[in-house]
Amino acid sequence: MTKPHYIDTNEQLSEFCNTIKNEPWLAIDTEFQREKTYRSILALIQIATADIVAIIDPIACDIKPLLDILYNQNILKVFHAARQDQEIFYDLRGKPLAPVFDTQIAAPILGHPEQAGYARLVDDILGVQLSKAHSRTDWLRRPLSEEQITYAADDVIYLAKLYPLLENQLKEKDRLNWLAPAFADLCKPSLYSNPPELAWKRIRAAKRLKGGALSALQKLAEWREGLAQQKDIPRGWIIKDDILIEVAKLKPTNLHTLSSIRGISDKFTDKFGRAIIDIIANAIDKKPASTAAQQKPKKVTEKQEALADLLMAQVRLKAAAANVNATSLTNRKELLQLIHGQRDLKLLSDWRNEMVGQDLLATLEGDNNFSVTSGELVISPST
Repeated sequence: MTKPHYIDTNEQLSEFCNTIKNEPWLAIDTEFQREKTYRSILALIQIATADIVAIIDPIACDIKPLLDILYNQNILKVFHAARQDQEIFYDLRGKPLAPVFDTQIAAPILGHPEQAGYARLVDDILGVQLSKAHSRTDWLRRPLSEEQITYAADDVIYLAKLYPLLENQLKEKDRLNWLAPAFADLCKPSLYSNPPELAWKRIRAAKRLKGGALSALQKLAEWREGLAQQKDIPRGWIIKDDILIEVAKLKPTNLHTLSSIRGISDKFTDKFGRAIIDIIANAIDKKPASTAAQQKPKKVTEKQEALADLLMAQVRLKAAAANVNATSLTNRKELLQLIHGQRDLKLLSDWRNEMVGQDLLATLEGDNNFSVTSGELVISPST
């Protein structure tokens, strides 16, 4: 692979686009900042093929010609941990890139750790230890040093080396099709749209509220999200989650009560107080929106915990036999749902169903025997 090209003129970008427009796949990464804005500010786009690598400055260039190529459905876009990158492209054009291949999702299917970082995979698979010297760089500052450019280039140079290796191994094991649903999900606009009316679902403490308090929180979160999007500022700059929860719980009916809540400043009350009071007044008598996530989890008995342990042992044996990371098959929460009789689970609806799902059901129905031979757990069908 040649030395990284730093592209900061439209002429250079046009030449690069002509070079890559017929490539079957592109390894892509982005650098961005979001500390002071609602939407990420794109600072760099790194792209590599098997032979070339370029660092594109979107501040200096008109990147429309590049986006036209990236949105070509005939070119596979390769990422590691694609969601944040996809969110940036969604903000740019109202839709994420497609089709995609995510090395972080693919690696566990081949026995690598779940949610492994890029540096970990590069080290494990390629034997290269990447520098972390510029992980806190302000990528919006110019000019960038040669060291910064090299650091940014490494994010796609080795991604372009990882992808063919992972793809070949997946094909050899006939597992590439296993990943199709997960990769398709990364291309769904709904994953990145952030509609204000659903903003409350991202507040963890929301599950502790009910009735009027939950209705108030839902409408307050919707108001905050819409305002943050409109002003392009972090939602926490308007009011933080924990304070929003307290406002929803106390449901103040006047400015004096609102201003007495810890964390509510006089400036906030003066600017938004009347809007907050009106939102609460209109929400508290309405039935809150609810989801399955709001339902109280079923109580788990000691015997069910023990059964979950047995099922997890079965999962680990299956994973070891197939050289798959066990956490990519299922988790304890899903196993407990299976024990409680739920059957609308991913475990039973995709490739995992054939590998382990049906065997787990067989165990729950008493159709498997467990024994220990030479210090190892052995599972066999009941006769």
